[in-house]
Order: sequence, then structure tokens, then C-alpha cells
Amino acid sequence: MKRRIGTTKTLHQIQVPVSQLRLGMYVCLLDRPWLETPFLFQGFLINEEKELLTLRTLCNYVFIDVLKTHVDVSDLSNAPLQPEKAQFAYPVATDVQLELGAAAGHYGKAFYEIKNILDAVSRGDSFSTAEMIEAVRDCLDSVIRNPSALMWLTRIKHADQYTAEHCVNVGIQAMTLGRHLGLGLKHLELLGLSGMLHDVGKMDIDPDILNKPDRLTAEEFEIVKEHALFGYQELSKDKDLPEEVKNVAYSHHERLDGKGYPRGLPGHALDFYTRVITIVDAYDAITSKRCYSPSNPSAKALKILYDSRGVQFDEALVVKFIECIGIYPPGTLVQMNTGEVGVILSAEPDHRLAPKVALVRDCHKQPMEQLIVDLRHEPAGPQALRVNKVLVDGSYGVDLESFTLENIHLG
Repeated sequence: MKRRIGTTKTLHQIQVPVSQLRLGMYVCLLDRPWLETPFLFQGFLINEEKELLTLRTLCNYVFIDVLKTHVDVSDLSNAPLQPEKAQFAYPVATDVQLELGAAAGHYGKAFYEIKNILDAVSRGDSFSTAEMIEAVRDCLDSVIRNPSALMWLTRIKHADQYTAEHCVNVGIQAMTLGRHLGLGLKHLELLGLSGMLHDVGKMDIDPDILNKPDRLTAEEFEIVKEHALFGYQELSKDKDLPEEVKNVAYSHHERLDGKGYPRGLPGHALDFYTRVITIVDAYDAITSKRCYSPSNPSAKALKILYDSRGVQFDEALVVKFIECIGIYPPGTLVQMNTGEVGVILSAEPDHRLAPKVALVRDCHKQPMEQLIVDLRHEPAGPQALRVNKVLVDGSYGVDLESFTLENIHLG
């Protein structure tokens, strides 16, 4: 059987499996709409390893323009027709407890910077995003080393600081999802910055309406919806801020089915960064305690996202986000099959059901000296130690914030 490369668009455009891509090739078409990827230009020369990484993660094949390609492509005739999609991951470089101290410092700096921006917008003052960008980069460094540390910190919630914490959390979770996808650092930074700045427009909303403990009236909800436009307008004052970031502030409440706000955009008009932030924004909001609603467990939030895939949220990205978060996110309080209570420290992607746990209550639910167990190394069999169920935060007197401070000290 004669082997072929793929469908030919023109005489000089050929289909190439992503596993065969290399530096110097000119990509002219993708196997999906450009807006569903983080690439800014519809056609580009691959000149960085991170671009290869992103293409191999998001696509199965692309078309290259032979005339604009800078390398020999004569050997592509040996490319398989339907290659397996290449999988890439950033290796975990530090232990979660060692990373926690640095992560706490980076989280605190990001919170401080976004709080300054939110306060400035609330007062009607000018603001700069330069320090915010540096804070995002510091957080990204930590996410790359070990995402579990900052993801752990996103579970510590304070209702009176909801908007600022929510912004930081969305940025961190978006970068973590991007890391799981294998995106290059440029795209990860844009995701982080988009997440941390997506809700600045809320500061232009009457706080009595924004913080109302009861259900909003139809008129009040229409006012709240204006925060998306306000956010775009506020961020547009910074001429150096990337357009992707401004657009996310404008579009993070749009839906694939066109029933979102403020513009009711159809799904094909939503770019990659918006698609990511809409998912992460909803997840963090659902799992947060707010003035008008209690927090929900991660599993419930993930189910809501899954049930809304393809209608409200990008289906492929929802599935990837569920993979990324896992059944036991860092910071989750759990009970073991032997009765002890512990806190999830981390879970490797290939061992989601066998996380690392810090046991802090014995089988009688009494305080015990912290004992860290890695369930990956538990012997097989019915007597093996395993997670039995997820508990509500604060159960049996376990305060996640106090536990975190103790572990920062230990680290």
C-alpha cells in the first residue's frame, strides 16, 4: 500500500502529523480553528521549542507551507497516517512541602498586587500592571516546579476577600491547566495574567449590589453584568497590556451556545484564553464561600462543569481540567479506610487515586503527630491504606489555613 502524507490543500501545503514537526517549519493551517488555540497569528514559522510543545499538545496534525519552510521536508513521506498524539509534561522538580514556603510568598505578592489594582479602580485612580505581571511570573515559576503547592493555597478561602482571592486563584488554576496541557511559557503567562485581571470591572459596580446577601433582582443582575465591559475599559487604559488579557475580561461570561453576556458571542468567536478562563472562573466560584452561597466540594463543581460541556464550556478543555484537578485536589480533607483524617498534599497524574496524604487525626479523630504517607507505595490488598471519603473543610477541627502555616514552618 502506498503511503501518503495527507490531504493536500495546495501544491505547496502538506498535512503533517504533529509528531513530525520540527523547528524551521512554517505552519499555515491547523486541524482546528485558530481561535481554539493560543496562537496569535494564522500562520507562523516554528522557531521555539515551546511552540512545538504547544502544537503537539493541542493538535493531531497541521499543514505546513513548503515554500516558507526553512528545513528539508523530503523525509516526511515516511510519516505515519494516524500517529499517536505526542504527550508532554513539565516534570515535578520540588517536593510539595519544600515548594510551599516559596508558593505562599508568591501567592501573597500576587494577592497584594491585585488588591492594589482593585482598590485603585474602586477609587477611580490610575493603576499599573507592571508589578502584577512580575507576580504572575513568580507564581508561574512555582507552578512549573510543582503545581500542587499553589493549588493547595487556592483552597484557603476568606469570604471578606472574595474578589481579590478569586482573581489570584483563577490565575493560578489557569496556569496549572495550561501546564497540564503542556503549553509554552508565553501562553502560560498570558493565562495567568488573564485570570488575575479578569474581574477588575467588578470594582465599578455598586458594592451594595455586588455584595448583596440575597438573590439579585433582574435589574440588579443587569447592573452586575456590566462588569465585563467595565473590566475591558479599565484594562484598555494600559496600552502595554496584551489584547488577549483585555479580551478575557470582556468575554469571560460568554458561552459556547451564544447565551452568555455581555455580547452574546457565538462559540466560534471565543478565543482559547477565554475558553480556559470561563471554566476556571466557574470552578473557583462554585468552590468558594460567598456572601450569598456556601462553598461546594470540588467533585460537585467538576460535575457541574462536565454536565455543561459543549453547551456553556469547551468540551475538550473541561475534560482536561477534570484530569488536571483530579478526584483529590491538594488541600482536600479526607478520611482514610482505617479512620484517620488527613490532608491531601499532592497526587501524581498517573496515580490520581493514590495521593500523598498528611495524617493529622488518629482513628478516634484525636490530634496526632503529623504523619505523611504516600499511597503509591502502599502494598496491594484489602488491608492497604486508602482514601475512604472526602470531608467538608474544617471537619474534626482541622483548619486548612493553620495546617498550611505549620507546614510552611516545617518546610
